[in-house]
Amino acid sequence: MPIALPTCPYPNDYQVLLRSWSTVLTPFLGGPEQIINRLGTRFGLRLTMPAMEAGEGMIYLSRLLQGKTQTVILPWPLLDFDPGTPGAPLVSATVTSGSTIPIKGLTPGYTVKEGQFFSLIHAGKRYIYMFTADGVANASGALSASIFPMLRTQLSINDVLELAQPMIEGNVLPGEELNWQIGLDNAREISYSIMESA
Repeated sequence: MPIALPTCPYPNDYQVLLRSWSTVLTPFLGGPEQIINRLGTRFGLRLTMPAMEAGEGMIYLSRLLQGKTQTVILPWPLLDFDPGTPGAPLVSATVTSGSTIPIKGLTPGYTVKEGQFFSLIHAGKRYIYMFTADGVANASGALSASIFPMLRTQLSINDVLELAQPMIEGNVLPGEELNWQIGLDNAREISYSIMESA
């Protein structure tokens, strides 16, 4: 089960990361370049935290250190975007691949916005995606939505979509060491990255 990172205090700064496995083939004789899209493109966050007093800093560090051996979850930053009242969205059909998902359970008339992020839970694991076009749920709360990146896992009927508050699940600083600074006032200053693992 993933470790939930504290949601207070809020980070001072977010940087969104994208890890892509796509590549460009460039012919050595000058022909047209070709983009090869591969599965596995995923998101991450680089976060800078405000100075934390000893008590809250100890808890935050405890969760981050545990996150070196298992995944962590953290709310995806919505900043000034208000997702409104999306209802209880679920995947409405089995999907094996692609960049479109069928959704049910939305509030009738709810509009998903191009650039809006959401998380999707399949088999107990969260994945972050982004809508690539506006779409309006019909009177039954159904919508077929286009997304980025391509699906990284098969979807099942009734998989949950988190639109009101997306959550990122991933590894802490994959491939890097975790460090923090303790000031003369005993405040902990921490910056770290989370990258989706799949």
